Amino acid sequence: MLQRWMFFLFSYPGFVALLLGIIAIFLGIYIWSATEIRRSRDRRTQAIRDTLYITTPLLGQLTFIENRQSTRTEAEQHELLNAMLACRTAVSLSPQLQDQIRSCIQDPDPARLTLMHRALERESSSLSEELRSQAHSVHWWEAVWNVIRPAVEPLAVAAWLYLIADFIIVQQGLNQPFWHGWVNALFWIRFISLCITVLYGYLLLASPRRRTPGASGTMTKVLYALIALCSLLHFIGPVAAPYTLGLQLILFVSGFRLTGTSSRSERPYAGHTELEPAKEASTETEVNTARKSGAKVDE
Repeated sequence: MLQRWMFFLFSYPGFVALLLGIIAIFLGIYIWSATEIRRSRDRRTQAIRDTLYITTPLLGQLTFIENRQSTRTEAEQHELLNAMLACRTAVSLSPQLQDQIRSCIQDPDPARLTLMHRALERESSSLSEELRSQAHSVHWWEAVWNVIRPAVEPLAVAAWLYLIADFIIVQQGLNQPFWHGWVNALFWIRFISLCITVLYGYLLLASPRRRTPGASGTMTKVLYALIALCSLLHFIGPVAAPYTLGLQLILFVSGFRLTGTSSRSERPYAGHTELEPAKEASTETEVNTARKSGAKVDE
């Protein structure tokens, strides 16, 4: 395949000038990709700083409420409400925590405030750790990845160009459209499957790295990897192309089910996804304890 493609290119005059032009284009794409990655990292860092700046007053308010034993005054309730409303603009908070904040704005129940306080502490600690890791010197493998990462876009473009060129050469050799025989259709199916492989391989490598990506983000990356690895079946031969494409489509459709979020009616309480079985009993105990303490304070 590679020898046929190289012979096809070397048969044209001025191939050296064409090759230099392609290298210049790929180098420009690499520089553009490195610039965009740097800007995206800076935007992420600024978003984390803004989120921590916004959520700090709410953390202070919730800590003060939990430590005191008397009822909240009207001024304190007003300050708490303003702090929760301000946190709705914190873009780095998870959607689940944003749901909890909205629920507490509508009904500032002591149990909900306790659960929101703990969730906010966890996410704030995670964001602070991510911000601290960006300020420190990177490890060896991270430094190597920072150099390789901008090359993902040029490699994806080169892979698509190679697939298109090889497909054109194969079709010129067949001299028949794909509907004239099953053998001709196999090359079309293989071409589509390999294009899907390049697309999801690019999405896997270009997806942002997070220290705590969450269950949905991890499952998405696993699906990307599985769809890309399905292309290994093409080493069997063209006869494996329909099965490879069918498996990729099954994984693609399964992604809507596996990475979807549960509805609010299916969640244990507002703003949370389904809990692990080991944590359900402890969470129920925490809710009951918080409700009892809140009732005593009100009395």
